[in-house]
Amino acid sequence: MWSQAERTGLKKALAAICVGLPLMAVPAHAESQLVRTELSRDDLSGSDKMEVIVSRLEVPPGAKIPLHTHFGDEHMVVFEGGDMTAPNGKVITFKAGMTGFFPAGKVHGGLTNSSDKPMVVYTTHILEKGKPFSTPAQ
Repeated sequence: MWSQAERTGLKKALAAICVGLPLMAVPAHAESQLVRTELSRDDLSGSDKMEVIVSRLEVPPGAKIPLHTHFGDEHMVVFEGGDMTAPNGKVITFKAGMTGFFPAGKVHGGLTNSSDKPMVVYTTHILEKGKPFSTPAQ
């Protein structure tokens, strides 16, 4: 069994590795909205201006992740995978354990969950304190 210190260290290591999908949604149906749960928000070591936000994001079937950007880096780890459809109709399969990285300012999203089950991802964002979590993009 791991000690509390080891579990805390593991959580922080995972947070540094992961960071993910957008946290805004424009659902296909009213009942298909994204569910974002903030798990932790801590100062970035060595900085009084930056913070690390770890979240769980559930993307129900039919929910759309709109195009957006972040003011800081985003990492993600897929926990429960599924198929996402891009605006051009291309289907992208996200498998459990898959990781992704979106640098600050990079436009991403625009995907709709085309699976029959929710997708779950864990995300880590490194942002300047006081900045919006995400900004809509065209």
